[in-house]
Amino acid sequence: MERQCLVKWDMSSSSREDAIAELLEKFSFQRTTKELLQTALETRETAQPTIVHEGIAMPHCRSILVDDFMIALGRSRRGIPWPDDIVSVIILFITPVKPTGPSEHMELIKHLAQTLRSGGAEDILAAGSPSEAASILKFIYEGKIPNE
Repeated sequence: MERQCLVKWDMSSSSREDAIAELLEKFSFQRTTKELLQTALETRETAQPTIVHEGIAMPHCRSILVDDFMIALGRSRRGIPWPDDIVSVIILFITPVKPTGPSEHMELIKHLAQTLRSGGAEDILAAGSPSEAASILKFIYEGKIPNE
């Protein structure tokens, strides 16, 4: 699954809401779009937190505000409460609402689940660099990003 991803390697957030906002900052959305996406992601996480493995959360949503997959990978050395567990790695993604959207959204979830189940979870938690973390998930790392 060759999808591009942005990476925030040393997150400073200390809450789920702040972590989602910090990862959304990696994208060049307008302020209103970021706020709407933040609300959609938080609503989804409040309804059912997506802890997919010990130490790994996967907040995600579908939205008419994006035209293509938006993927951001974050890591926190301190850990972030999510809400009752602590996560170190966050895989945030937003998929577009379009006719093929539901199947593409589910394909990405399936890909991530299979990768994490087959040793990828331990590998990504131990990754030494943003590019290594992205490659574990078979994403294309968009390098040269400030504050990685």
